[in-house]
Parts: sequence; structure tokens; C-alpha cells
Amino acid sequence: MIQEIAPHKFDLTYGQPKAQDEDFVLFIKKSKTLLRKTAEENHEIPKFSDFPEDKKALKENAYYLFAIDGNHYYYVTEMPEHVSDAYELCPTAAYRKMHPMYQAFAGITATQIHRFKESRKYCGCCGHLMENSKTERALVCPECGQTEYPKISPAVIVAISDGDRLLMSRYRVNNNPYRGYALIAGFVEIGESFEETIHREVMEEVGLKVKNIRYYKSQPWSFTDTLLMGFFCELDGEDGITLDTDELAMAEWFERDKMPVEAEDLSLTNEMMMAFKHGKV
Repeated sequence: MIQEIAPHKFDLTYGQPKAQDEDFVLFIKKSKTLLRKTAEENHEIPKFSDFPEDKKALKENAYYLFAIDGNHYYYVTEMPEHVSDAYELCPTAAYRKMHPMYQAFAGITATQIHRFKESRKYCGCCGHLMENSKTERALVCPECGQTEYPKISPAVIVAISDGDRLLMSRYRVNNNPYRGYALIAGFVEIGESFEETIHREVMEEVGLKVKNIRYYKSQPWSFTDTLLMGFFCELDGEDGITLDTDELAMAEWFERDKMPVEAEDLSLTNEMMMAFKHGKV
């Protein structure tokens, strides 16, 4: 999965180290990131040293994000207009194809922090301009003291089995840009446990009852500011599907050996489907 970058070490310890020439810099605008194009149709995160004429100003206004293997990553909100054609503003989808994987993880994690900072520029209590906390990853209102932390929304991914069959779905085009096969998923509501969310989401989206809920694994999914919790469960009762057409384009039972899905190294959803396909669960 995208966050599994071993042997590389991700360090989110908060601090304010001074930016150096060989540190990485991410200019993000409206969730698009300035990346350097490569000959292999890949993209790379640039360093301050890649902008020799502007590196001093960039470093002075850079916000420290995190480190990977001791290498620091920074975020900036301004970039000179004369950047060469070797760079382009890329949507978050670019990180689904970027290699090495640890750089893709760095880029999408930086984008999540960017969205948090952009959406909390002003205090929700008094309207004053927010400031960076000096002690933790947060924004603080200097007027009333209101503190805002990064947005992280808990959600469930649910793999429903019936013997050697697994329920797979596809999202509606207008609801989700992802076009591949998926599992039942949904956000946890206020006052719900994960188990209650599973029962509600499964009933809402496909009209089924489930039992024997088993936790599998979690994944931070910065594409949507989400912390995913993966669960396997079993069909409880009839297998007839009542599709929520506002959310899904289709939902269908697939035999284990006929599942139309191949392995990829990004998502918890794919890992869970492949685990079922190969009889590991």
C-alpha cells in the first residue's frame, strides 16, 4: 500500500528546521503540485537547489512538513512564474503512478496537509486569520485561541463474502473519479462504532445483512483525508442486491477464481480483494 515504504523511514515529528538547498520543496495550488517531468513519463519532487534564482525566497517562506530517511520536505504557497517547461502542475492522480513509492507517499501526504491549511485559513469562531502553531501540527487563532487540527475522517472498507463469492462494486461516475472495482465503503457518522457503520453502509448501498465482522488492516488515505479501516464479514441471509444507484453504478457477486481484479501496490481495497482472490482470508 502507498504508505508501506519500508525500508524508508517516515518521520512526522513536528518541528521548524531551517530549509537547506537539497531539501525537497512542494508547491501546491488547488491540490495540484509542481513536479518535474522525467524521460520515463514519471514525475519527481524538486529540491530548492532546482530553483537557483529563487531558492532563498522560497526557503524563507517554506513550511516544514516531515522527513523521510532524514531528508526534509517543505511546502510553499508561492512560486515564481518563470518556472521552466520541465515542470508541470500535476493532479493528485499523478501519485498513483509515481515511482519510487515513498516519493508518491510524500507528495500525497503533503497535499493533505495543504488542504488542511487552505481550508482553515480563518478562525471558525471569530474570523481572524489563523497562524501556525509553534509546538504542534495545528493552526491557532491569535485572537481567541481556537485551535484547529488536520482533518482526518474515519471510514470503513467492507469485504462481504458468501462462501467462495465476494461482493464487488463500482462507483457512479459523478460520485468518485475511480473507475476500477471497489468494495462497500463509507464514512463513520457521529456516535457510531465501526461495526455499526458497517451494518448501516452495507444495508444502505446494497440492502444486505452481514455477520462475523473481522478487522483486517488500516490505511491512511490522503487522497481524501481519510483513515480507512478494513473489515471482512459474511453474508447473513438472502443474497439479493438492492442497489443504491445514487452511490454505485453496480454491485455483483464474483466467484473467487473469476474475480476481474489484478494486484496493485496502492490501496487497502485492492489488497483485501487480492487476499480473498488467493484464499488468504
